Amino acid sequence: METKAKVIIMTVIVVILLFGVIVIKIKGDKKRKSLAISYAELERNNDIDKNGPNGKTSMQKDKRPNLWGIPSWGLALLTYFLAYVVPYAVYGILSAVFKIPEWNGIEFLFTSISVLIIVVCCYFICKNDPRSILYVPLLCNIFSIIVAIIMPTFWKGSLWIVICSGWGLSIFVSILGARIGKRNVISKNH
Repeated sequence: METKAKVIIMTVIVVILLFGVIVIKIKGDKKRKSLAISYAELERNNDIDKNGPNGKTSMQKDKRPNLWGIPSWGLALLTYFLAYVVPYAVYGILSAVFKIPEWNGIEFLFTSISVLIIVVCCYFICKNDPRSILYVPLLCNIFSIIVAIIMPTFWKGSLWIVICSGWGLSIFVSILGARIGKRNVISKNH
């Protein structure tokens, strides 16, 4: 139990450090000349400028709709569902039909597919809504985070390397997608 507690403590420390880096990076972006105005300041300025009928602001008129009408948190939970339930259901069916042993390279393949689905979806969700960067990687990876905390054999196999790499990649591409999304919003409004 000591190693499990140490791993949990180390994971919490790493997550806190990553969020600290994100906050520092956001503050650094405000100082850069290429991003002279932040997304929040742009919203504030557009809310002040009421130039539409019925008092609608220009931000409300030009606001991009959510992807398929679903908010970012809903897309993150849908990604979680699609990334874990669908590949593992297919794996369960294939292992039952073709009598594949429990721990084989196939499980590694399906875990890699799940990680890739999460990484790609985190990028597009954060690109569409840059403000969702704080919760999208967490909601998309909530299943694997809970499994890492609860399951005692999680850190003994080799799958944790793939899953933890997916955590890091999903945070990285979320930051990348949010930055690209902010630039698109700023360039559309100027």
